[in-house]
Amino acid sequence: MDYMDRHTISITLSLLILVFFIALFWNRIFISVGSGEAGVKWSRFNGTRLDRVYDEGLHILWPWDKMYLYSTRLQTLNSRLNILTCQGLTIGVDYAVRFYAVKDAIPIIHETLGPHYPQTFVTPEVESASMSVIGHYSPEQLYRMATLVIQSSIKYYLNKQMLSHNIVLDDYLIKRITLPKAIADSIEKKMVAEQLSLEFDFRLAIAKKEKKRKAIEAQGIKLFEETANIPILKWKGLEVTERFAASENAKIIIMGSRANELPLLLNAEGGMNNATDKNK
Repeated sequence: MDYMDRHTISITLSLLILVFFIALFWNRIFISVGSGEAGVKWSRFNGTRLDRVYDEGLHILWPWDKMYLYSTRLQTLNSRLNILTCQGLTIGVDYAVRFYAVKDAIPIIHETLGPHYPQTFVTPEVESASMSVIGHYSPEQLYRMATLVIQSSIKYYLNKQMLSHNIVLDDYLIKRITLPKAIADSIEKKMVAEQLSLEFDFRLAIAKKEKKRKAIEAQGIKLFEETANIPILKWKGLEVTERFAASENAKIIIMGSRANELPLLLNAEGGMNNATDKNK
């Protein structure tokens, strides 16, 4: 107690200085790693600590050290890019890219790329891959092609580049490709003309098949007339006469005397009910 009494002022001042120090550097001493985040510790004396990733929760550091926080969640970047095609025309591409950092490799990412890697690394890589792949196509090819083909090519290139830096590409999506209005109108007119040409070819093919069918039918009629020794028109007339004769209504059938004359049908009262014309 005598010691405390003798050093009361010194102890009080020391406690006040300690409290002031803690209050002043509170945010640098007590670090909270939030949900979906991971921390990387940088020591002023030893540099980046590569053997540990700080998980969610509260961590205590020396005030001269620093904690860098990285998101471990799936991140999305949306952007628009103007690309020069192989024909020298500029097109606009709206795209979105989804990616995330490999959690265990976050200290390496911090050391090699830094906390702003989405802007300093991911965006330039995506733009470079987009220009390399899309720039090889002409506007007409881009207009006709499915975006899935282009997306697959870009993803194949990006996967290797990004994974080598411990970043996983989840997906690359093309939302829209905008062509110059004059080029788009020209391509649409050309496509309409092609469809009309295909329609004409289809109709022509049908007409040729119909012509062939009629030729075969004519050959069959000729063969029938030669075999039966009776004109096909006479034969049809006889078939019609047979059907009318089988009905319940009374009728009179007058048969022609010559081979090329068709039967004449009269009703029972003597009037002409339904007759076929004679073949002159």
